[in-house]
Amino acid sequence: MEPSVSQLLKQKNYKEAELAAKEHIRANSLAAQNWVYLGEALMHQGYGSASTKAFYRAWLLDPEATWVVPVLDALKDIPAGDERVDIEGLLHVRKVTVSAGIITYNMENTIERCLDSLQGAVDEIVLIDCSTDRTAELASQYPNVTIIPFVWVDDFAAARNEGLRHMKSDWVFWMDADEHLVKEDVNAIREAAGLYHQTAIPAILCLWQINSIQNHINHNFSQARLFPLGKGLKYWGRVHEQVGTHSGVYNLEAQRFKVKVRVLHDGYEPSIMKNKQKIERNLKLLYRMVQEEPDDPAAWFYLGRDLLGAGKETEAIEALLEAERRALAQPLFGRLLDVYKYLMEISYHRKEWEHALMYSAKALSHHPDFPDAHYMMAQIRIKQADQLYTEAEAGMRRAREAFHSFRHMVSPEHEIGEWKVDLALAEIAQRAGKPSAAKAIYKQTLKHYPQTAGLISKKLAAIDAERKRLNQQSE
Repeated sequence: MEPSVSQLLKQKNYKEAELAAKEHIRANSLAAQNWVYLGEALMHQGYGSASTKAFYRAWLLDPEATWVVPVLDALKDIPAGDERVDIEGLLHVRKVTVSAGIITYNMENTIERCLDSLQGAVDEIVLIDCSTDRTAELASQYPNVTIIPFVWVDDFAAARNEGLRHMKSDWVFWMDADEHLVKEDVNAIREAAGLYHQTAIPAILCLWQINSIQNHINHNFSQARLFPLGKGLKYWGRVHEQVGTHSGVYNLEAQRFKVKVRVLHDGYEPSIMKNKQKIERNLKLLYRMVQEEPDDPAAWFYLGRDLLGAGKETEAIEALLEAERRALAQPLFGRLLDVYKYLMEISYHRKEWEHALMYSAKALSHHPDFPDAHYMMAQIRIKQADQLYTEAEAGMRRAREAFHSFRHMVSPEHEIGEWKVDLALAEIAQRAGKPSAAKAIYKQTLKHYPQTAGLISKKLAAIDAERKRLNQQSE
């Protein structure tokens, strides 16, 4: 059996690893790991420039990769090396044309920022405009923008599908008017489209949305925004609309992939949401959706999520549970983990630990690697441990106090009231992360009960050793 690429890399057979990685890429150029292998093999041979390009292709295909920061940092110390024509050949991407689609309703404050960021990234921009302000006037100053007036009919899918009718390119890339493309990713749109242009089943590509919300950054990789035209793809849903085929969203007639095309978004800022009454509008449309498509788990999920955003927690839970029930009958629904995530977070904030654990377990049953569920379970265990420490401390104090009232033929163990309770309280403090309090109790107990010296000296030594270790780590 021939060694794998990873084995060749471990054996430091970098040239052989390079050749093997190139064969894998020729067989499957969309597998990010193949490009990672190639990048590593080239890097260790001193081809810094070619290696960087291979790693960036891998990152384009796997935007959530965790190796990016350390690898790009390591590449700074690698010389550029000779030009590699063979690597350029592997990196070659079929040229495709791309239209950008934007729905606008009174976005005069952000439309220029959005359109400026798209210059050079796409071939044409189609604006489906419902505005009464200067949005269309400002957009008309851009020569590559076509403005399509649209009468709003309470249906985002209808607006997007109208835009699709006016596009002439190979692919479409959708942006919101309150988003703007990251400058470094101007070429990434065409590159991603070109890579996926020849797939047997149409590819729907999800971009990387970076949301700024009250100085907090949230990363969203689930926004399906880039897909080929002329392949029967269209939008479904009045709001939080989804891309699907003419037979709907829940089928295997298209594939979804994530790509590193980053857009910055600030439209979720609370002040903006309030001024534009987005939540009220969304809830109105979502209530219509669950009436029109009661078996669609997505409608119930988005209704639950937006009800939660409106502060209607009880109604949100009911909608999310309905989403779970409908999802179990629709295995191609891709947001069941999101349903469980919201349910476990609501339960956690309500201090309903058992419910939170139940939803975490359901999430892990659906996907054993879901980080949020593992984190939630650990958080709950911490809370439960805190509660147990509190109960243990109260129980110890009650044991000592009981000596004042306990009278019985059975004699209690008097060492409990003398020093055992204090040692137990010190141990609770130590386990709860309060070493100074534990040390003080140990020393006070030792002062009054010298016979505990052997036991307490070991405890004090353990505290000092742990403190020393932590100090060394912080240096």
